[in-house]
Amino acid sequence: MDAYQEELDWDAMLIRLYVGRESLWLHRRFLSLIWMKHLAVDGQTNMFIKDELKLFQSCTIIPDNEYGEYQAQATFSATYITWLAKQMPESFGVVLKESSQFEALKLLLDQAEKRFLWDSLNASTQELEN
Repeated sequence: MDAYQEELDWDAMLIRLYVGRESLWLHRRFLSLIWMKHLAVDGQTNMFIKDELKLFQSCTIIPDNEYGEYQAQATFSATYITWLAKQMPESFGVVLKESSQFEALKLLLDQAEKRFLWDSLNASTQELEN
């Protein structure tokens, strides 16, 4: 498991270093999916959620510049978080909805014209409440 955590940490570092590279976010989805399906232990889930929300928060900072990489980074992070919440609705989806990042996610998805992702996420989290 330590090697796997190192790979997640390495990917997060690359995401922060090479801003706006979609392939790094897709690789993170792959790593997360393997972790969820084969390596997740109950005690580690909360730490994983916390780490992913921190990564999302750090990637949504868009400085004023003329380059679109930071906007792309924010969009990729928003779609990743939405995907993750759909994969883990009982844990990640609930924590996300209760976090301060929930409204930031909505704003980012609206700006990126990906409102359908927000609607889908919101519907799945409302199903859990009922």
